[in-house]
Amino acid sequence: MNLGVQYYRAPFPEQKHWDNDFAKIKASGLNTVQLWVLWGWVEAKSDRFNYDDYDRLVELADKHGLGVVLSTIAEIQPHWIHRLVPDSEMIDHRGQKVISSLRGECHFGLTPGGCTDHPGVWERMRRFLAATAERYKGMSHLRGWDAWNELRWNVQADGIVCFCPHTLAAFRNWLDLKYGGLEGLNEAWKRRYVCWDDVMPGKLPDRPYTEMMAFEHFITCRANQHALDRYMVIKTIDQIHPVTAHGAAPSALYCGYEIEYPIDRGNDWNLAEQLDGIGCSSFPQWGGIDDADFGMRIEMVKSAAEDKLVWLSELQGGRAAIGFNIYGKVESHQQQRWVWNGIACGADTILFWCWRDEVFGRESSGFGLAGNDGLAEERLAAMKITGDLLETNKSLIASYKPAQAEVGIMFSPQAYYLCWAQEGRADRMFEAINGYARALIRQSINCQFIEEEHLNDLERFKIIILPRGIVICAEQQEKLIEYVKNGGTLLCESECGAFDSYGLYRYPDERFLKRLAGIEEIGRRNIDCDRIKARYNGKTYELDMEQWLTPLKPFPAVEVMASINGNPLIAGIPVGKGKVIYCGSYLGNAYMKKRHQGFEEFLAEIVTDSGRSGMIEIVTPVTTADNFLYIKYGHCRNGNMVFVFFPEGVAQAELNFAADIFPNCNVRELFTGREITIENIAGKRCAKILPGPFNFAVLTDAV
Repeated sequence: MNLGVQYYRAPFPEQKHWDNDFAKIKASGLNTVQLWVLWGWVEAKSDRFNYDDYDRLVELADKHGLGVVLSTIAEIQPHWIHRLVPDSEMIDHRGQKVISSLRGECHFGLTPGGCTDHPGVWERMRRFLAATAERYKGMSHLRGWDAWNELRWNVQADGIVCFCPHTLAAFRNWLDLKYGGLEGLNEAWKRRYVCWDDVMPGKLPDRPYTEMMAFEHFITCRANQHALDRYMVIKTIDQIHPVTAHGAAPSALYCGYEIEYPIDRGNDWNLAEQLDGIGCSSFPQWGGIDDADFGMRIEMVKSAAEDKLVWLSELQGGRAAIGFNIYGKVESHQQQRWVWNGIACGADTILFWCWRDEVFGRESSGFGLAGNDGLAEERLAAMKITGDLLETNKSLIASYKPAQAEVGIMFSPQAYYLCWAQEGRADRMFEAINGYARALIRQSINCQFIEEEHLNDLERFKIIILPRGIVICAEQQEKLIEYVKNGGTLLCESECGAFDSYGLYRYPDERFLKRLAGIEEIGRRNIDCDRIKARYNGKTYELDMEQWLTPLKPFPAVEVMASINGNPLIAGIPVGKGKVIYCGSYLGNAYMKKRHQGFEEFLAEIVTDSGRSGMIEIVTPVTTADNFLYIKYGHCRNGNMVFVFFPEGVAQAELNFAADIFPNCNVRELFTGREITIENIAGKRCAKILPGPFNFAVLTDAV
């Protein structure tokens, strides 16, 4: 496993630090350094590639027994790009050329630079990527390539991009291929375009959904293609080492805002299909990300990656610094929790940002794993413990695979596009997904995220949740119908499938729930009460509603859990061998606005009722609003691994294990070597677990 740290963003740190720093990195238990190879720095003069500093750095890494990950930062372009490639500037939504400038946190090179749809820009970029791959492909200590850092391409564009002639031509060609010509597009969109020049992309919110959603989707696909292009340049030259890319966040967290479309940096599911792996950045202390949110982020990436590599490409090293602000401390026990949470979720590589405190621009004085925030010594001592443990158990850790989740949560980019087309943000969509995911994780229920164009093998899941599933195309409808009829449970919310992928509204009697389950909404109604009481399996749950209510027309085969004015609001409907659970509001959004355990418990009951097999039961501690025991588990070599993350102030957990988990009862805790006793009590396989040195425990029965 690569456990490493970002070191060089030219020209910092300066050369006087390199040798001593690399010795300290090795001594701290880390085994890899990451280096940013910046196009604007390497080819400051056209056709002259200067790698002198990188040559010295990779030589020193070899000297100190460190592997190297090379990040090709082609998006930091040379200052000559617009001089030597005429008319290569991006064009914003107002028709103005974008004036490129130095990046706010990067010392030298232009951002956003030339549009990569311009063949001259791409050819120059391709040559840089090829030259770098040729130079370093043969290094014995090369660990891999990060071909595209945080999938950045429009930073500092100061407006929505790109509307240059090259991008417009690419958009129209994409539509031509998608619809089989202008006639096919007119039929799908209900338009009467007479030539392709008349087909213009959407620009801003509150314009027609169809053209707006189409252009947003194209921008995502354009990023997917650019990632593949970068990958192919490097992979054609170096067929041995993995070539990955990573976003600043998982795709479902890219909600867009006033000057950026949602998911404009590519779709992780498509990226993972094309590359050797996919990753994301995570700054938990800076971003206020707790165990549930962090686990969700890594689960999103792992869900997209499937069997490909998963990289935590930028994990917070030290205290964050942005401008003249000071942020929370990064203590050793927190950081080790992130590391092992990542491992528990299936990460293969963990790279911290960064070794030393930054010295340039708005990031000055921050993020250093060995930085000057007063906590470096304890962080490095803790890292040494983890590094040694990973080295000692490297074959065991390498064999670990997280258990297959039985709960699926659907991620719909088309719904994000629709939301942005109306509101200029898709926050509602992410908060809906986040609400369900967070509630499940706090109950230690494994979940997997399903992207709308990757609906194969749905039978893996006992239940599929569609948070705010407002856009569902015909093909997806058929797969979901088949899933339910074959025995699956589908939990859906208000106006499920109310729009198609062209942004056209469907009446309630035209939606797939009518065809699948015979149910039909009566329309949107105002919320006139604080909470709804739902009755399920003999228990009553208080649930918050959000935005509006959409009750159903009365239907005889409905199990009514909650109603309003005599109409079912939350209901269960048997269909074939399966079941539909309908919620006539947005429970995930309501939970994110005002978190409470009623929703968590209601959701857990529904999931259990779907037939999910509970492999590990938490007896104590009891989940509260502030704290919860977080558990991940999976299989390794010839046994199992269970990761138990304790809440603050809890010194013991009592767990019940299913027969398939630790069947021989020979269990040890990895950090302490402590033997764990599993006892049979009243038909339950019980164990009392104590935390290890960083307030979590890693249990295994593998030999």
